[in-house]
Amino acid sequence: MTTAETRPQWYVVHTKPTREVMVSGLLEEQLGLVVYLPEVIETRRNKKRRAPLFPSYLFVQASLAEVPTQAINSLPGVLKLVSFGGIPQPLPAREIEALRQHLNDLNAQGGLPTHSFHPGDEIRLRDGPLQGLEAIFLGPMTPSQRVRVLLDFLGTQREAEVALDSIERVAPPPQRGRRTRGKRRRIRSHSGTDEDTAY
Repeated sequence: MTTAETRPQWYVVHTKPTREVMVSGLLEEQLGLVVYLPEVIETRRNKKRRAPLFPSYLFVQASLAEVPTQAINSLPGVLKLVSFGGIPQPLPAREIEALRQHLNDLNAQGGLPTHSFHPGDEIRLRDGPLQGLEAIFLGPMTPSQRVRVLLDFLGTQREAEVALDSIERVAPPPQRGRRTRGKRRRIRSHSGTDEDTAY
């Protein structure tokens, strides 16, 4: 008879960096567990590829009464099952299904949106508690659509992580117009006076 204690439940596995796919295979092949590694389509250097939505994390469905926690934690590439108070925390199956649906919809639309920000760009926070503050874009965009920025807050520079859709570019200062057409020829207005703007 299946009880709440023996029924397979979803858990979060924390892996070493870039070891998500390897750990996924080991959980399936060596322990016979059902694994969900959410992958999102992202664009890098004009090429689309799949990448983990949550770097260094994946989901595994297991009955810990049948597969001990240590059997999972001891696999190569695994850091540990995510726990609270030393007890692995199960996730409701409906949350996994909602995540699957959201990710399927996102990938069907082409994956994560691209952006044109570059390290060093001046940006402004357009919402949230720090709305209006200006910062320097550090990058890069992560699969979770968060970016790193450098804030100058109360005279101290602090690095922060914010949502990509919460920032906007600060308009660059207007460029001064040319004073000559080349070869030191002045640009003249219709009135016959020298004009500082270029056409």
